Amino acid sequence: MAHDVAHKRELTVERLLAEPAVGGRLLGGKAGLRQAVSWCLPLAELPPGPGPERPAAGADLAGIVVFASVAELTCAPDCRRLLAGLAARGVTAVLARPQPRAEPDFGPLMRAADAADLPLVRLAPEATYHHIGRLVATKTIADSAHVLEYGVRVHRTLGEVFASGSGLPALARSMATLAGATVLIMDEAGQLLSRAERERAATDARWQELADRVHIEQGPLAESAPGHGHATATATATDLDVTWGEEPVHVVTAPVRVAGEPYGTVAVVEPPSAPAAHDLAQHRVIVEQGAPLVASEILRQRSVVEAEERSRDDFLDTLVHGRFTDVHELGARSRHYRFDTEAEHAVFVASVPYAGPVRAQSLPRAVGALRGGPGFTMAALMGQLLVVVAEFSPETGGKGAQARFGRQLQRLVSERMSSGVQVTHGRAAPGAAGVAASYREARIALELSGRVRVAEVCGYDELQVFAAVEAAANSAQGREFAHEVLEPLRRADGQTGNLEEVVLAYIAESGNLNAAARRLQLHRNTMLYKLERASRALGMDVRVAETQFTVWLAHRIETLNDSLRVLQAELAPPA
Repeated sequence: MAHDVAHKRELTVERLLAEPAVGGRLLGGKAGLRQAVSWCLPLAELPPGPGPERPAAGADLAGIVVFASVAELTCAPDCRRLLAGLAARGVTAVLARPQPRAEPDFGPLMRAADAADLPLVRLAPEATYHHIGRLVATKTIADSAHVLEYGVRVHRTLGEVFASGSGLPALARSMATLAGATVLIMDEAGQLLSRAERERAATDARWQELADRVHIEQGPLAESAPGHGHATATATATDLDVTWGEEPVHVVTAPVRVAGEPYGTVAVVEPPSAPAAHDLAQHRVIVEQGAPLVASEILRQRSVVEAEERSRDDFLDTLVHGRFTDVHELGARSRHYRFDTEAEHAVFVASVPYAGPVRAQSLPRAVGALRGGPGFTMAALMGQLLVVVAEFSPETGGKGAQARFGRQLQRLVSERMSSGVQVTHGRAAPGAAGVAASYREARIALELSGRVRVAEVCGYDELQVFAAVEAAANSAQGREFAHEVLEPLRRADGQTGNLEEVVLAYIAESGNLNAAARRLQLHRNTMLYKLERASRALGMDVRVAETQFTVWLAHRIETLNDSLRVLQAELAPPA
């Protein structure tokens, strides 16, 4: 449960009554003693309340203490209505000053004050408005000055740490030292960026669990109007009571914003023992003063990352080849590019001729602007390959959606290159590893497209035969099988021509001799002779379906092996 609190040690009605100069006695409305006091006004100078011209005044007198003579209160037509109206407008107390040597009947006023939960205080006759107003102003300004002085001291301390360029860990340690409690710094998604432990020891997973709870309890960070890249100067502290495992924990948080956009949260985790009110007030000042500096540091770090990314310009290359050093690098760079590591992505590949520097820059941008495509699209030229990573949701990302996007991509690139291009794509898979796997499939499909007949837009799953035999093609047993079947045909080529081509044409025509002869532009008798020679070389009759399947399978395995051999230097099965 969250509730906003003021960070300063406020002047309350209770504290005001404790001042000797007031010399007052509480007559009624005890429930409102803890209300904050900010100023004092005489009853006669209050602005008009609700009426025909002002139907709803609201809490326009919040924090105001009303000074009145007892005669003004007792002479009112309806004292109950008067006090109820003042309470509704936010008045924190009514100070009643009696006339010297007069003893009015306070009974009706006391009952009205109790009914409205509005403290009614009887002042000493010598307590004038001048004395009470000056006292309230002095106490209020003194408390504000005390808080301001402490805030300046905290800001100076943290500012020196920020200026040293030590980063978020140093800021977290400095705030933890000032607060005497653990400090957590989280990003806008609740991911723990840095922490400094005091009095509590826990594992990384446990602290992340607490950060997740704080993120959930805090709710969406409100956004203000966008600015021009500057961190906001102020932040409002919020108290949270969360459950961490089985333990209730009190946390003081402040939002971290840059140009009005949420960048994260700074949180002070209170010690297991109940924190004192003064300590809580100090912790609120610490998180409020620390939040803008944390925002500036996050902005600085992200600026550095953006500069590095612009100079490197290799995120997509690193992504499709799975070359990230660890999950932290993947997470940081993915956040920069808004790449969802949990979503499903498919990779599209198109072989394009040399585009020149102008087209090399415009073509990926044109792909990203395709209408009706997937939610997230990233494209880049890698040599003579246009590589596109596209996000497809499970609900709308079926084969049909991938095929439609592939056709859009093929038309766009063909128009830009003024020639037809081949587009292939892998299957959609989740995460960064899924992108690497999809890219591998797209490259295999592109390589196969130069060896077998495929459509202009072809997916790896459309080459089902090659997908099914990939495991066999990668095994020593599969390669040996293909060699043993096809090598006898090749050894006999010198006498009778290309017997392998003859047998494959015969198989492609479903054993139709005349159709196979027409395909190869051979005489029927020549075709018969070559098939007889092939049968003797194989030691099997090629007119038998089992023999045809054996040769067909061996040819598919070898074709896939040749394609994988070409890609071996570039690709490896993703981990």
